[in-house]
Amino acid sequence: MQDIQIIDKTSCYEGFFKLIRYRLKHTLFAGGWSDELLREVLERGHAAAVLPYDPEREEIVMIEQFRPGAIGHTNGAWLWEIVAGILEPGEIPSQVVYREAVE
Repeated sequence: MQDIQIIDKTSCYEGFFKLIRYRLKHTLFAGGWSDELLREVLERGHAAAVLPYDPEREEIVMIEQFRPGAIGHTNGAWLWEIVAGILEPGEIPSQVVYREAVE
């Protein structure tokens, strides 16, 4: 049994990311189905991440990266993150984390 019913799927935007609007229902823990919902989903593809650790120094490696989505935040748009990247067509996660770690 499926736990979701997609009633309609509409592409709202396609650029670097895709924005999809779903009209759907889902099952409830108490049984039955939810009311119809409208939800927007930002599709960006699959990602892979790694948290490098140096056991001799007992340190992890993080990167500081500019993120436009955080422009309005009081701490600014430069965020501390683990090493991660989006899988390109044909890539596997280990290739992605290696590429991003070298970058």
